[in-house]
Amino acid sequence: MLAVASDLLFNLLVILITMIVHQFWIESKPNCKLVIKYSILVTSGLAIFICMVFSFYEYEGVRYDLRRIPLWFGTIYGGPIVGFVLLVLTSVIRFIQGGTDVYSSIMNTALMFFSTVMITPLYFRLGTYKKIVLSTFMNIFFSFLVLIAFTFLHHDSFKIDYWFEFLIINAIGIILVSLSVEMIQSNYEWRMKVIYADKLDVVGHLAAAVNHEINNPLTTIRGLIQLVKEDPGLTVEKEQTFLQLALEEVDKVNHIIKDYLTYARPYPTTNEVFQLDEVLHNSINIVRPLAEMEDALIVMGDTPACCLMGDPKQLVQALVNLLKNSINAVKKGGNIELKVKVKNKECYIYIIDNGIGMDKALQKRLGEPYFTTTSRGTGLGLMVVYRIVDSMKGEIKIDSRQGVGTKVLLKLPIL
Repeated sequence: MLAVASDLLFNLLVILITMIVHQFWIESKPNCKLVIKYSILVTSGLAIFICMVFSFYEYEGVRYDLRRIPLWFGTIYGGPIVGFVLLVLTSVIRFIQGGTDVYSSIMNTALMFFSTVMITPLYFRLGTYKKIVLSTFMNIFFSFLVLIAFTFLHHDSFKIDYWFEFLIINAIGIILVSLSVEMIQSNYEWRMKVIYADKLDVVGHLAAAVNHEINNPLTTIRGLIQLVKEDPGLTVEKEQTFLQLALEEVDKVNHIIKDYLTYARPYPTTNEVFQLDEVLHNSINIVRPLAEMEDALIVMGDTPACCLMGDPKQLVQALVNLLKNSINAVKKGGNIELKVKVKNKECYIYIIDNGIGMDKALQKRLGEPYFTTTSRGTGLGLMVVYRIVDSMKGEIKIDSRQGVGTKVLLKLPIL
């Protein structure tokens, strides 16, 4: 009797592990149709194989194992095709094992498969507890049929202790596995809902911020145009001043929309091989007039040869945004150092300044939509940087100390 219990409990452990592996598998690759379709087949087939081949107890022709549990769940959640493959696998293994009740066992398994296919639509209309009751009933019913068929065919008296243990562990097994599957799926659905709600929250926050940022310059433009239109006594000089202000506000709107589109674009517009040193020189040339105006010195050390894959124009934009942040942070006569190192097939780009720096609270908010520490910023620049670096499969790290300066690290894979 102990031999039966130990083997059946081992069967139960194998089934629980394979069911959990199945759920983790499909969660790790939620967009892979092949995994979603066939992971239940692989895990259920493995559970059946181990239960039948590596762990069973046989008494007078009856093999005590829990093969019907993975067959049930494989058919229910995998569909008729998956269930039929599992039926064939179970039948082949049982036929190879042989024994006096081989044909009755195969017939019982086939009957369970067809019954499961027929009640699958009903199963998914039930609540959790009714699903568990139905699963338990089906498993116990067909396990009981096996024992009855053996007794009837061989005219042999049954061992009540073996029967009781077999049926009880089957019931416990199907209940545990049912609860585990329902809980895992329920938790997965809740996690997806939370993630979806977070995404909606970000979209709503971003939309409100875009509306706020664009509304201000549009209001200014409308007021300036209205002044020019309704005041015939305006001098040409004032009229030109107002129009120039309106053009500056239009440029600001265009800049906000351009940054937003860059952030929203999921992948680079182009994907090509380029040299890093050329991108670095282009970035410095773009911001050099601003640096000279702010009396900031940009120093770049020797650049080792680096071949990267991505959109060079977008990387220039990311570096320009970071360099502008450093220029705004340093005081008159401040220094900005640009360094590049190559290590372990990765390119490390450092932008180090001796500016005002940030405290930990501000650092935690970096990358939030429209969060900016300057009156001239739109608050989208760093979001754009994160997006571009992520699209190139890179990483960005920012370390800052208030009153000391900021160090930004871009880590990009070398082609």
